[in-house]
Amino acid sequence: MDYNAKLARNVKPLMEYRNDAWKCVRCGLCRMVDAQTIVDQEYVDNCPAGILNKFELFYPAGRQELIRCLTAEPPEIDIDDLSDETLNAIFTCTGCGNCQLICNEMKGLEPTNAFQALKAWAIERYGLKKEHHNLIQSILNYDNPWMAPRSTRSRWTRKLDFNIKDASKEKVDILYFPGCNASYVPEINLTALATAKVLHSAGIDFGMLGQKERCCGSTAFRIGAVEMFEAYKEENIKQLNSLGIKTMVTACAGCHSTFSHNYAGRLDFEVVHVVEYLERMIADGQIEFKNDLNLKVTYHDPCHIGRYSSIYDAPRKVLEALPGVQFKEMKRIRENSLCCGSGGGVKTAYGDMALTMAGQRLDEARDFADADVVVSCCPFCEINLGEAAKARDDGMKVLDLLELVDDAMR
Repeated sequence: MDYNAKLARNVKPLMEYRNDAWKCVRCGLCRMVDAQTIVDQEYVDNCPAGILNKFELFYPAGRQELIRCLTAEPPEIDIDDLSDETLNAIFTCTGCGNCQLICNEMKGLEPTNAFQALKAWAIERYGLKKEHHNLIQSILNYDNPWMAPRSTRSRWTRKLDFNIKDASKEKVDILYFPGCNASYVPEINLTALATAKVLHSAGIDFGMLGQKERCCGSTAFRIGAVEMFEAYKEENIKQLNSLGIKTMVTACAGCHSTFSHNYAGRLDFEVVHVVEYLERMIADGQIEFKNDLNLKVTYHDPCHIGRYSSIYDAPRKVLEALPGVQFKEMKRIRENSLCCGSGGGVKTAYGDMALTMAGQRLDEARDFADADVVVSCCPFCEINLGEAAKARDDGMKVLDLLELVDDAMR
């Protein structure tokens, strides 16, 4: 993918995608995995909204046609009277990036960025979806999307038997940025705990912002609240650059993607996903594994460290280093990974759609990889896949890679 067309790095106003919409020839390749990798028909489809709605408007080519109609002079449809179904087609895009990966390589187009601009246009014209109102208000009021007070952001650290430096008061080179999900969602607290324990056990001197940590803004941006996000991130830039850190480590795929792309060129430090950091530590002998895990696992590539950031090898190398882990791939992996269905605000506004996609992904893990555990590196994926797993009766579990690493070190 062209560097300047990186997902979400250079989203422009909708009108600037008019010519791209005309260039779309409706070939349909963007709705599936890379055509050159297809070996059977069972695991071909790769657009969540299209898979579930089975109507052209919900596929990338249909959205491109909608953009062409909206940006024509004069518009070819009434821009002040879009149907509910048309708005659903706009907001059910998870922003997974599959269409852009395919189409940018073939024609230099940026459909995922265009659909992000389409969401922003729809919000300007029609306002936020009602399901997203509380989410945005919570970020503005509490610096997190969970309507939770700032005072409880670091409550999970009480379960640690060591102290973490306060990066707002003490000089640290490495900042651990848990993110909102790991800080507030009980199931994902386990990821925060595991990350902190692994870093501490490896002798890494790190700090956190604790109650002063603010949402990265990813959720706001993905649902299309671009204007609010751009204003919000400025405060983050000031705060983070004032710390004098050299490296930010996060276990959240969304945080990593947002800081890497939406904040590109504005931060005075490197941003690293913890799985990349783990790979380095294992290679340097900083981590010693003691416990045989005895698990059959497969790995789910999150969109935001996969297609958005090309982090494919590191998690697999970490999994292969874990004792007692039988690792087998699913069919749709790496660049062709199937989105879990929760991104882009879909989990909040279209919960049934998100869970149905998660169920399909778990089916693939069971039927093709014969896995007992689906491992990932994204809190949003783990929340959605985990909820779907609980509704099953086959014992499938969903865990963060850091949880396995922590268990193997004990």
